Amino acid sequence: MSKTRYKNQKESNEAIAKAYIENDYTNSQNKLLLVSKVNYGKINSKVYYLSIDDKGMNLYEFKKNAERNLTLIERYEWSDFSGVTIDHSITKSVFTFVGHDKNRDITIEVKGKEVEQVIRNHSSMEVSVVKKPVWTKVLGYRSQTSWKMFMASTVYTLILLFILHALLPAATHNFIMGLALLILFLSIIGLFIGLIKPKWVLPKFKVKTRKRVLFSYLYLILSCFFIAVAFTDGESTSTPASTQVSSSQNSVTVASKKDGADSSKQKVEKNDSDKAVKEEKKQKAEEQAAKEEAKQKAEEQAAKEEAKQKAEEQAAKEEAKQKAEEQAAKEEAKQKAEEQAAKEEAERKAQEQAAKEEAERKAEEQAAKEEAKQKAEEQAAKEEAERKAEEQAAAKQEAERKAQQQAASQQATTSSSTSSSGNYKPFENNPSDDRQSNMSCSGQIKGNKNSKIYHVPGGAYYDRTQDNIVWFCSEADAQAAGYRKSQR
Repeated sequence: MSKTRYKNQKESNEAIAKAYIENDYTNSQNKLLLVSKVNYGKINSKVYYLSIDDKGMNLYEFKKNAERNLTLIERYEWSDFSGVTIDHSITKSVFTFVGHDKNRDITIEVKGKEVEQVIRNHSSMEVSVVKKPVWTKVLGYRSQTSWKMFMASTVYTLILLFILHALLPAATHNFIMGLALLILFLSIIGLFIGLIKPKWVLPKFKVKTRKRVLFSYLYLILSCFFIAVAFTDGESTSTPASTQVSSSQNSVTVASKKDGADSSKQKVEKNDSDKAVKEEKKQKAEEQAAKEEAKQKAEEQAAKEEAKQKAEEQAAKEEAKQKAEEQAAKEEAKQKAEEQAAKEEAERKAQEQAAKEEAERKAEEQAAKEEAKQKAEEQAAKEEAERKAEEQAAAKQEAERKAQQQAASQQATTSSSTSSSGNYKPFENNPSDDRQSNMSCSGQIKGNKNSKIYHVPGGAYYDRTQDNIVWFCSEADAQAAGYRKSQR
């Protein structure tokens, strides 16, 4: 939709925005429910419009002199928000949408109730409406700013004062003026007292500050001053007027009857004027006494209220002190109970730790016992193995000894038989010529010239011995030559 079309049709901004949005929803599956002008975020010179449909809302920025009047800024689905807080006033409604990432503050003009109904009918958001007293919706009180409320109260009081001045009879003006002056005097005193001790002059207010005292009592002082000024015409203007009229009448009467007046008539008129003056003075004295009496009663009433307030404050202090003592006693009992519980918990933990350490000690002792037992068994097995090895070695040595004895006996037998035939010397070849074929006898015993150990056929080192070989015809020859038999 172009700028030229709307200029030619001379439509309002709202009509332009509505037409554009309706055209934008022509091909959309969402159902357009309403369009409203809104304020978005902080106050600025930009103009925004909001379209509400059954699935969510679109936020548009309006630019009247642009080629395209409306620009879509953001689209919000109802499912994007978990809740909304609504603050309704007379001219606008503030919607605070609570989202998963951050909140959105949108101020909707005029149609706040309708938007609330749409949200309730087409979304699952939790709707919370801010409840305020009726007076907070009045112009001047909506922002809850002190100076704005002060100015609004003063203006409304002046308007009400003019209305009352026109409606109330003149006979009540003097009383209202006296009461206003009395309240004015008490308000001035209260202002000075309140600037020192705010809680003495603000018994019904939750917030008791010097700022509240200043605004409240300045309002009372100005209001009473305006009332006193407005209602002073009841006495001050009427008396001079009547006096002037009576004077003019008297002058006219004297002028008209100057020639025919006598001295007796003048005396009567003088007495009458003196009597009127006396009555007027008496009336003023009575009014002054009434004012002073009213002032005295007001002061007595203020003194009574002050004494009552002090008594209430004293009672409140005593009650607060008693509550504080009770709270302290409760906290002390709670602290003792917590300390006792902590002590018991520490003892329990100590017992558990001791039991754990005892169990670990027993386990270590058991493991040590088992290890000692195992070592003893291993030692016993080792000793048994060594004993068996020693027995085997002893048996082997015994067998070798027997074999040596047997060989020695055989050698002795052979030697004896040889000696009987003549002198015998065992054959011993030259180690440098260690071939068995050089022996005069077929020797089977192989000896080592260096180690003096001989080996028999089938022995472990028989075939390994290759150098320094000395051949013997028999073991007896080897033993006779000073060789010993290999153990393997």
